[in-house]
Amino acid sequence: MTKKKSVDFTHPEFDSNIDKWSFVNDICDSENVEKYLVKLNPDDNSDENTTRNKQFKRRAIFYAVAGYTSRGLVGKAFSKPPVLDAPESLQYVNNNVDGMSTTIDQQAQDVTRDVARIGRSGLLVDFPESDGELSQAQLAAGGIFATISKFDAKQIINWQTKKVGARILLSKVVLAMKSKMEGPDGFSFDEIDIRLELRLDEFEDSQVYSMVEWRKNINSKTEFDEWLVAGTVIPEDSTGKPLEEIPFVFVGSESNTVKVDPAPMYDIAQINKGHYNNSAIYEDSVFTVGQAQPWMSGITQSHIDLLKKNNMYVGSNWLMGVPSGEQMGFAQVSPNTLAKEAMTDKINMMIGLGAMFITPGTANKTATQSAGELLAQHSVLSLIASNVSDAYTSALKFVALFMGESEGGTYTVNQDFVSPAADANMLREVSASFLAGLLPVSDLMTWQQKHGFVDPDKTLEEYQEEINPVDGLDLDD
Repeated sequence: MTKKKSVDFTHPEFDSNIDKWSFVNDICDSENVEKYLVKLNPDDNSDENTTRNKQFKRRAIFYAVAGYTSRGLVGKAFSKPPVLDAPESLQYVNNNVDGMSTTIDQQAQDVTRDVARIGRSGLLVDFPESDGELSQAQLAAGGIFATISKFDAKQIINWQTKKVGARILLSKVVLAMKSKMEGPDGFSFDEIDIRLELRLDEFEDSQVYSMVEWRKNINSKTEFDEWLVAGTVIPEDSTGKPLEEIPFVFVGSESNTVKVDPAPMYDIAQINKGHYNNSAIYEDSVFTVGQAQPWMSGITQSHIDLLKKNNMYVGSNWLMGVPSGEQMGFAQVSPNTLAKEAMTDKINMMIGLGAMFITPGTANKTATQSAGELLAQHSVLSLIASNVSDAYTSALKFVALFMGESEGGTYTVNQDFVSPAADANMLREVSASFLAGLLPVSDLMTWQQKHGFVDPDKTLEEYQEEINPVDGLDLDD
């Protein structure tokens, strides 16, 4: 079927990845997980089988391994506070990056989570409409400032690029949003679908960025009036000039381009789903055959009636009689080790794929082996942290255009996830090199900060003032 050509058109890469994104987020958020359970006897539509499937789902235990892993990845990346190096007029993003009092660190954590899970997110820089050029004083006095808004992968439904000179620029981005319309009672509200179209058009040999808002027509009668234009804005920088680029930045797990990157958590989510199904089978077997079953040989209906008449039953401490020459016993099945082993195997698979953040390994390793393994396990996270840092640095450049600054500064998320180990021999050798004049005091301080011996926020001047009186060294000379 041919897709309808309207503002609601979705990019083919979006269509091919949307189910995968929804699946990973469901598993990581422990939501809608029952729909990923297998159905027992799927061709049997009887009431008995329907009831059994309900019980089967009810007994299943979902272990949120993928969710804890994704949160562990974000926690690892932000175990050290990110560093914002920006002009004073842009420092407001520390406490209010999106106009809703969200800090830049909080927003960056959400972006990192999305990229770690599904490999994609986006940032839009926007600025309120103004009547021409604004001074720094006007910006500060009026509370007018540029904002950075986050959009998840499911909201970025379409994108296009074009070549301008030697550069490949975004020419269109369509964002799916919802707006609340208050009801007549002042309390209720309805949600209206909105599509925000970001365009880059050529005008008089230059590129001009504009933003078109489309609203779903609730009174639509044909496909031609399904979406209506609610307004068009041409954002301007601090000098009153239109922007020559779309101020939107993609964030990916491999690169910050329009290309849809792999979802890092997809494999772990798949195994987590398999573990959930194994759990359902295991719990079902425990319920079905987990209790001991009493049995008697040679029993007749008359004997059964006699037992009932005398209130003889298992566990009553009454003497339970059986016919002459017959036996009574308890049948106990062996544990269902196959389902249990399958669950254990999947736990080990998830550990190998990155769940080591919640279940550390126990094998004895040398320091060199451990450091090498940590480097490999953190390589994906390091790349994600680097991409998030680059994305915010790019977004800050657009913020600077709106705010009248020549430079936007940088935003850096920690990318060093290996804690270096320093033993007594290393400390002795470094100290000896310094005392022998082979190691500058700045390098000594850097080494000690890296290994946790010195406060990382301490300046070189403060460090020199502290060790000069103690050692009697003339470090200034």
